[in-house]
Amino acid sequence: MAEVDRNVNAIVAHLPGVRAAVRAAAREVGARAEANLAQHRHSGDAEIEVTYGRTDGHVSLVDEAAMSIEFGHFTDNGETDATVTYVPGLRILRDAADL
Repeated sequence: MAEVDRNVNAIVAHLPGVRAAVRAAAREVGARAEANLAQHRHSGDAEIEVTYGRTDGHVSLVDEAAMSIEFGHFTDNGETDATVTYVPGLRILRDAADL
């Protein structure tokens, strides 16, 4: 019967080719996210940031209101009897990652 090394995941994750492929994938998702954000940016300081760990990559939407931008939020016009409306999120990261 075949035996599998318990550390095979760590071994494979640290291979130079795997690390390069992960970084390339993160860069690609980051580029798509930047393009998605550019379609919607009229003002504001939101930006896409790509960071790398030893074996992974992270693509982040960086802004004070990042959660609201990505997932949506409720808003009113500031009046006491205002109607609350839902503003859909832009799904910048979700669409960039094809999720």
